[in-house]
Amino acid sequence: MVRRLRHKAAAVFLVGLQAVAGCGQAAAQNKPVPSVQAMPSPVVAVIDFQHVVKESAAGKSVRSQVDVRQTAFQAEIKPLQQELESIRAELGNRVPGIGEAEYTAKRKAISERVNELQRIIQERKRELDDMFNNGMRQVDLALVEVLKELAEERGINLILNAGRGRGLVLFAENQIVITDEALKRLDARLPKVELTKPNGGK
Repeated sequence: MVRRLRHKAAAVFLVGLQAVAGCGQAAAQNKPVPSVQAMPSPVVAVIDFQHVVKESAAGKSVRSQVDVRQTAFQAEIKPLQQELESIRAELGNRVPGIGEAEYTAKRKAISERVNELQRIIQERKRELDDMFNNGMRQVDLALVEVLKELAEERGINLILNAGRGRGLVLFAENQIVITDEALKRLDARLPKVELTKPNGGK
């Protein structure tokens, strides 16, 4: 029974499509056909965008500065993490003879300190991530400007990203690969990125 209803529904749907098509054909006979604008012939170039960003002088400068910052952050965070572990151990050991009110107050103070230390550690990690992302964003934007420049010079109207894992390009002639040229121009345009903290400080 269900199959018959589905067949009937499909038949009604097809009839409806035919009716709409018929109306469309009738309307098309009464209206002038608009002119179709010709599409330009594709002029294609291929680039490994991620490779250029990674191997560029600016990209390397970002990673180098982040590594230095990370070392400093780890040195700052290490004693905080040690303090955090010590406080947690203290929180789990109740001293015999201590009153309930005093114990409750001590637990509250310890919990507040734990929350503060966790906040500081998370804040430092977030600062590091933001600095890296902001730095690499500058490299990305500079590379986009380089690609616009190359496209205008060579009449390119389509650039494909051949980065690893993208799956967009399986093969390309060397003549249309602009990775090396883009890397060269990016280094000239943006040799280094000066990283700053997210709040604008150095």
